Amino acid sequence: MQMPTDPQNLLTLGLAALVNILITIMFCRSLIKALSYVSPENKALQSSSIWLLLIPVINCIINFIVVFGMSRSIANELRSRDFEEEERPAFASGITFAILSLVALVSMLVPVPSSFAAVVGVIGFSQIFFFVQYWMKINWYKRVLQNDEEGIDQSNE
Repeated sequence: MQMPTDPQNLLTLGLAALVNILITIMFCRSLIKALSYVSPENKALQSSSIWLLLIPVINCIINFIVVFGMSRSIANELRSRDFEEEERPAFASGITFAILSLVALVSMLVPVPSSFAAVVGVIGFSQIFFFVQYWMKINWYKRVLQNDEEGIDQSNE
């Protein structure tokens, strides 16, 4: 991969990196907030490990750990609250996102023939699609747990 040397390209690359970091920070905060509604005994993932998603390249491996941990944590919490839960909440979209992230990283590091440019583009858009879908699913489970917790608190008053 050739590094851009044109100041305009560097500015564009810098802005893209900044936007990526901001989105990742919001994503991490969202995951941590969802995990905050999971009781400690049901957590299969520590909140602090989610911040490792901010480390480039390593985050492609951490994605898998986070997806498995979040899914297991949410499933454990739903089970302990006597909800009928999916066996692996948010797992399908999360694992698809993690796999596509790894494939995207490999396609950036390994020279890809220009005839595969369309495939790389589809992988990139699919990665974004499944990222958003995973984030939305985690937020949905967060609201379920939050609403249940608020309902429990109101019934105890």
